[in-house]
Amino acid sequence: MGKIRVLIVDDHPVVLEGLRTMLSTDRNIEIVGEACDGAEAVAIVEDKEPNVVLMDIRMSNMDGVQATRRIKHQFPSTAVIVLTMYDTDAYVVDAVRAGASGYLLKDATREMVVDTIRAVNSGATLIKTSLLTKAISSLVQSQKGRQVTEPSSPEDGMEKLTAREREVLKLAAVGYSNKDIAKELNITQDTVKKHMQSILGKLHASSRIHAAIQATRAGIIKY
Repeated sequence: MGKIRVLIVDDHPVVLEGLRTMLSTDRNIEIVGEACDGAEAVAIVEDKEPNVVLMDIRMSNMDGVQATRRIKHQFPSTAVIVLTMYDTDAYVVDAVRAGASGYLLKDATREMVVDTIRAVNSGATLIKTSLLTKAISSLVQSQKGRQVTEPSSPEDGMEKLTAREREVLKLAAVGYSNKDIAKELNITQDTVKKHMQSILGKLHASSRIHAAIQATRAGIIKY
């Protein structure tokens, strides 16, 4: 397995330097770039296509939420971890809605940062349940008024899923990584990955969270 390609984004040079120092000692991680705002981050992602982006939320010239939305739209397989001072930050919920796979407090230890990078790179969603629930619920509510204009209902999309794909989606929606899903269902990680790709394709979803939203609207998953 190759190194995990990571982009670091923060408008504070001290934070950038700290993260660079923290990650440079891990032989399985390669830092492919650094950015000081969201616009620069999007440009580097387009050029370098990293596996994981460590994204500060509050920045000028495109904040982390806007940048996350742009990145997930163009590169849905790139995982975004948002960096914040407080896990109650409303911006974290907005970032989750934009497609972030997890978040880290800025005082996180090296072990926590590395473990989170590895986890989201493996497909996990590492977000506190209360924040994930709030993000999904708010998205479901915001989309209710647009359901009548959509080409198909969430139920139609769910009908396309196989029984196994539904099992995979339910586990992914509560934060299971591909490895965890494989263990739970007694299948290989490659099989889980194929199921997730099929699920996202059938639901026209850009991320696991968006797929979970579809399942919530269809009544398959309840929070």
